[in-house]
Amino acid sequence: MSSATLSHLVLDGNSDMPLIARVYEVESAEELRDEEPADETATIVAVVQAGPRALADGAASPPAESRQSREPAPRPEPGPAAEPLEEGSLPFIGQVLAYAPGESLTIRRRLHLDEDLYLADHAFVHAPGVKPVSACMPVLPLTMSLEVMAEAAACLAPGLGLIGFEDVKATRWIEVSDRDSEVLNITAQVQEVDADGQVWRIAVAIQLEGQEMPSTTATVLFSSAYRVDLDLAFGNFSNPYRLPLTGEDIYRERHMFHGPCFHCLTGEIIIADEGAVTDLVTRLPTELFRSIDQPQLLIDPALFDGIGQFIGVWAMQHDRYVLPIGFDKLELYRSTPPAGTRAPIRIEIVRDEAMTMYANVEIQDGSGGVWLRVQEWGSIKFRNQPQVLDFRRQPTRHLLSRPLDLPSLAQGALCCLITKADTQGFDSLLLARHYLHLDEMADFTAKAGVPPRQQQWQLGRVAAKDAVRAWLAARSEAPDMLHPAAFAIDREAAGQPLVAALEGHPRLPRISIAHCEDRAVAIACEQPVGIDIEQIRPRDAGFLASFSTAGERELLDDLAAEGTVRDEWITRLWSAKEAAGKLLGTGLDGAPQRFEAIAIDGGGNFIIQVQGSDRLIGVHSVRDGNFIIAYAAAETAGVSGR
Repeated sequence: MSSATLSHLVLDGNSDMPLIARVYEVESAEELRDEEPADETATIVAVVQAGPRALADGAASPPAESRQSREPAPRPEPGPAAEPLEEGSLPFIGQVLAYAPGESLTIRRRLHLDEDLYLADHAFVHAPGVKPVSACMPVLPLTMSLEVMAEAAACLAPGLGLIGFEDVKATRWIEVSDRDSEVLNITAQVQEVDADGQVWRIAVAIQLEGQEMPSTTATVLFSSAYRVDLDLAFGNFSNPYRLPLTGEDIYRERHMFHGPCFHCLTGEIIIADEGAVTDLVTRLPTELFRSIDQPQLLIDPALFDGIGQFIGVWAMQHDRYVLPIGFDKLELYRSTPPAGTRAPIRIEIVRDEAMTMYANVEIQDGSGGVWLRVQEWGSIKFRNQPQVLDFRRQPTRHLLSRPLDLPSLAQGALCCLITKADTQGFDSLLLARHYLHLDEMADFTAKAGVPPRQQQWQLGRVAAKDAVRAWLAARSEAPDMLHPAAFAIDREAAGQPLVAALEGHPRLPRISIAHCEDRAVAIACEQPVGIDIEQIRPRDAGFLASFSTAGERELLDDLAAEGTVRDEWITRLWSAKEAAGKLLGTGLDGAPQRFEAIAIDGGGNFIIQVQGSDRLIGVHSVRDGNFIIAYAAAETAGVSGR
């Protein structure tokens, strides 16, 4: 590479690189076995202490009470206690299971929601105050995995400094879901020592306890001086424009799911065909861990996460949404700038494929020098429906389902319909975590053995909760709707669904839910209500005879004589009976002829008489594509008969 190409990489003043890798040497893990732990399942406990600390940012620590202000979320069940960290330590060096100095190291580190506070700011489900963090799918960021791997590798390279990473691959998420903690097993092994270049390459893998394959792997590079090996050519941008949103707006409007400790995009954003530029701001690492406010971090994992975020901003302008999957190489050219530094970042998309995209990245140090470069940061791409994106961003302001304006619907009643296609890009478990109350998750899980049944049940819950939320919002002056996971849908003894008691809402609607094939519909109303949905399909004479009376078949003959499609009217009749049975809270109870249509008009309106009583139920039916929706919300005759 030519010196002209890299002439702006001024490394003067960085020769005294932080010695962040020294540890107290021991012959082997066996020497640390002074006492066997009482718990037979415990492993060798040893403290690996860091030597000279990394260069400090120079900012003072916040008062202790500010760190303690982030109380842990309530836990669904007791779990292992969090392990407090030592002030000034490498925060991810946990229990040492095996250690051969200069050769290999195995560490066990328990991630814990009470200690690893940053996990609450990297949760895929946005339900603050509604669900505990453990139920919101908190995920270890890829860049925090880089910190984990760098610390493990540092223990094998005493007296050297971190200069970068190679071949980073993330093959699966590391979640701390539905429990308070998760155990990581981190293995590091010296792969190569380049004596001439004074570069140590150390292979590191992070593996969840109980899994057979690693979740994240990388080669971590250490040396006695920074190196410039990458020669990334950044070209000119075409068609640049200023994004209407600033970095601060991105977080305020939740275009990124990240919480405060990962908020590093700042100022205006310029988007072009080939890439984008903006600023990142470095932050104090004082809110990442509960028991330590000055951890000795080898990188800035919160700011590094901003690389993936910024690539995500570019992708969103092209109707794509991305998650990082790794990168080829990252080179560091100087230590982390002090907290509060505005570090310009430039990304350039070098490959944009069907399912993946890759970008080169350069971040400056805020003083005109280059801090780091990344070659081919990879991301997997997704395409989501607009309503999915809006709901995930702001679940209390958007519905996932589609409100239906049904004719002759009772005043104040609200109906919502959703199809499987409406949830495209929404994994079923992730959708459940967004919509279901903790008390409903067991029912969802119990249906996993029959996926179509589970899907229909879930869609029905989505439609019902959206109808309830919209119904309550229409009677409230609050700017936001209720979060769908803030309440549960229960069942009466006869099987009729109902909204479970909800604090602060003494007035709740009556509801009815129906599903068919890949869709579900639900209605919320002040009074008892029934709804049904059925697909129009060919029906033989035997099917019609199984649920209809002779009088009903005569009514259908009259309608068919007028040129009406017979299959559609058979479906309307069946659906009308189902809606009437749901209105009464009994269902058809195995006797559909007990609910007899005594009048039908050409608009799809029925009068259903309950045999053995004088009860008359008005039912309306509409066609929606190839489906019939029938609904009843009153015990009264409202149509003319034939």
